[in-house]
Amino acid sequence: LNVVALLSGGEKTLAAMALLFALQAFQRPPFLLLDEIDAHLDHRNLQALASYMAQSECQAIVVSLKDRFFCRSEGLVGVTRNPCTQSSVIFTVDLDRFRQGSLVPASTDDAADGGGLGTKLPQRVASSPLPLAGSSPVATM
Repeated sequence: LNVVALLSGGEKTLAAMALLFALQAFQRPPFLLLDEIDAHLDHRNLQALASYMAQSECQAIVVSLKDRFFCRSEGLVGVTRNPCTQSSVIFTVDLDRFRQGSLVPASTDDAADGGGLGTKLPQRVASSPLPLAGSSPVATM
């Protein structure tokens, strides 16, 4: 076990993810919930993990602050604070539809409800795998 202590944070993350994905391949869970697994990864390993998760058949909710990770997802969930009402605002974005340019401009009522985003955001949380974040985007892989 002393050898594990010598590993960097990124190497420990990759080892843990390899074990997790091996177990997941053996006995598939309904979804994975991964909280900031990309925090200690360099760009190359981050891209490798994002590519693996994008091609894998598992649904995942991933909390991430790194756009290189969540930009590969199917959807995002964002949580932010509305300063006028002092309450949390949750919004979702179907990135597949966004990439195709099929999101519809929002009405003023929708923009007010969505924190002034100016886009009607589709609600896909229940039907798709998503990475989550407290005050940042959550991605769906």
